[in-house]
Amino acid sequence: MEISVSRVQDVITEEDLSYVLKNPWKFTYYEWKLHNIHNEKTALEYLLEQVELTRNGGYSKIWKTKDDLALAILGAHIVSDIKLEGFFIASKHMEEDKNSLKVSFEMREVLLEQSYNYKGYTLGLYSESKETDKQMSWLRFLGFNYVPDGNRGKTRYFEFQSKV
Repeated sequence: MEISVSRVQDVITEEDLSYVLKNPWKFTYYEWKLHNIHNEKTALEYLLEQVELTRNGGYSKIWKTKDDLALAILGAHIVSDIKLEGFFIASKHMEEDKNSLKVSFEMREVLLEQSYNYKGYTLGLYSESKETDKQMSWLRFLGFNYVPDGNRGKTRYFEFQSKV
């Protein structure tokens, strides 16, 4: 399935978020605890709030399939003078036609580009996975560093330093 990229933050809709939550990537399924139907509703409310927060300082990007289905969503919003907090969620389409590789390269470019827009900022991201080694390798590929002091239980904390 061919993907296209939308770099317009307003393109992320409740339908996009809902689609991802109903059709999660295997890593998203675990991280967002989507095996419980109540968590899907809570996750949707949380993600809607996160996307809204990006509009008042921050950014959000959506990757879509050729058929306009939500593939992956990345966002970050300002939480202090030097800190952004990020979120990421993806659909089952990440497993198709090397989409995860293509999106990962594009996501790395977005993070680098945004780091110039937010000079002096640190982007924090919390992530949980059953496959910790793969999770850490992928986030390192994107440019994040693992910061164990920020962990919350099983949830690991990563930081991306802006380019100065």
